[in-house]
Amino acid sequence: MFNVLIIDDEPWSREVVKALGPWDRLELRVVGEAEDGNEGLRKIEELQPDIVVTDMRMPGTDGVELLEAMRSRWPQLKIIVMSGYDDFIYLKQAIRSKAIEYLLKPISPEELEAALKQSKKELEAARKSEAQSLSPLFPNRAALQRYAEQRERLYASLLELNRERAEEAFDHLHREMRSTDESEAKEGQEGRVTADLTLMLEQFLSQQSLTLGQLHPESEQFSSPGGSEALRGARELYGRAIDALLELRHSRSRLDMAEVANYIDARYQEAISLESVAGQFLISKEHLSRMFKAFAGENLSDYIVRRRMEKAKALIAEEGVSIKHAAQLVGYEDIAYFYRVFKKHYGMTPGELRKDG
Repeated sequence: MFNVLIIDDEPWSREVVKALGPWDRLELRVVGEAEDGNEGLRKIEELQPDIVVTDMRMPGTDGVELLEAMRSRWPQLKIIVMSGYDDFIYLKQAIRSKAIEYLLKPISPEELEAALKQSKKELEAARKSEAQSLSPLFPNRAALQRYAEQRERLYASLLELNRERAEEAFDHLHREMRSTDESEAKEGQEGRVTADLTLMLEQFLSQQSLTLGQLHPESEQFSSPGGSEALRGARELYGRAIDALLELRHSRSRLDMAEVANYIDARYQEAISLESVAGQFLISKEHLSRMFKAFAGENLSDYIVRRRMEKAKALIAEEGVSIKHAAQLVGYEDIAYFYRVFKKHYGMTPGELRKDG
């Protein structure tokens, strides 16, 4: 069974998706909901869904920023995009992010089912391909299943930065390798398993814009160990990577939030987000979000929106700039969406502001 996350700022819209999807028949399960992009990213990290059904127009981190973040950090995710507008900008971003389907609201049950079926089909194909690539490493299906379980534990240890959990998984793998009778088969199996685990670690780091060499220059010597030392080398490689990531997290905790605010103030008119700012300062988005809220009294995404709205208001009311041009100057190409955010922020539309002024 595959898991699904629904992201939409309108509660009724999320309810519609849940009501229309043939979840049981397709053997899919809705594991969570989120009302904006920021919460969506947190839920993806927490729940690890296989499929994400998301709206494009949301406060804070909108659909465009969300798609970029998902494609960068979780390229294996299957994405279904919803929008109330046949908007070329959104469609272009959906295509670039390799979304399964771009559904116009109100969505039909048939279109949603077709998109879900295609997502499931691609997930099953990927799972089958992975199983086929790993199956030559093991003498039987039971051994393959045991390896897959420890592989998942190792990935979880990376997400948690838990060295003890990683070492427990390697202990299990070591016992599994020792059960192989023939020494040549054992040596070849260890080498191939190590290559697979090293690739998984490199892919994990890549999702965070890091490499093994960046974390620890000496770690690269363990990237391709051979013979009986293969698994021991992989164990040390994972341990060093986790230790380096923990140290990196600790050093980033001293980040000056005033510097972050100055960075945003200079670039709020660009396509910046919690994700991109966290990447710029080499800090996890969760940690940045907590630190920035403690510093500024509001979350980072709201701060970006407030700075954009303050500048837009000044451009329209004080400098006589057209509403469309003001929207573009503060980073909004979608004028209708700009109107929506502006009204939510000030309780009036840009046109009403100009009229009152």
